[in-house]
Amino acid sequence: MIKRLLQVGLILAGFASMPSWAILINDGGDFDGTNVGLIDMFIAEADKAGNPTAETAWVNSVLSGMGITVEYEVKTENVAYFATDATDVFAFNLAPASAGYYIVKNSKRMALFENLMEMDWGVFDTGDLSGALKLPTDPYIISHVTQFNSTVPEPGMVGLLSIGLLGMVVARRRMKL
Repeated sequence: MIKRLLQVGLILAGFASMPSWAILINDGGDFDGTNVGLIDMFIAEADKAGNPTAETAWVNSVLSGMGITVEYEVKTENVAYFATDATDVFAFNLAPASAGYYIVKNSKRMALFENLMEMDWGVFDTGDLSGALKLPTDPYIISHVTQFNSTVPEPGMVGLLSIGLLGMVVARRRMKL
């Protein structure tokens, strides 16, 4: 009986930890109502770099304190972005949909974000940005997006894998007793 209650409790805790809301595109177009996940985490902002090598070096300098290194993946120009149901939050399609980090740029500045949930979509809050990067207001618009892949595993993923392996070892030892 206690074992069954524990199982039910773990299942309910799993559902409770899942996000109960999401950002939806609200532009009246083809993507209207599309769930784009949660707002991605703003990390840093800087003056625009001149090329992908300089962008990658800047991103790696920002992320070095977290033990993360990235590699340049793709640059997308003429990015179509969409209004959402959240104030000052915009979404755009990421292609390919594997970027862990991305830079949103205008003609003067760039901002680094970590993609948190829906890897198909970049979702950013303009409230996090300085006046020089208030996207997508005129005269500053998104000139392009640069995507990066993380070259080291995320600490959370390594932790989950370690806990799973530890659980298997404990279960196997109990079976031998």
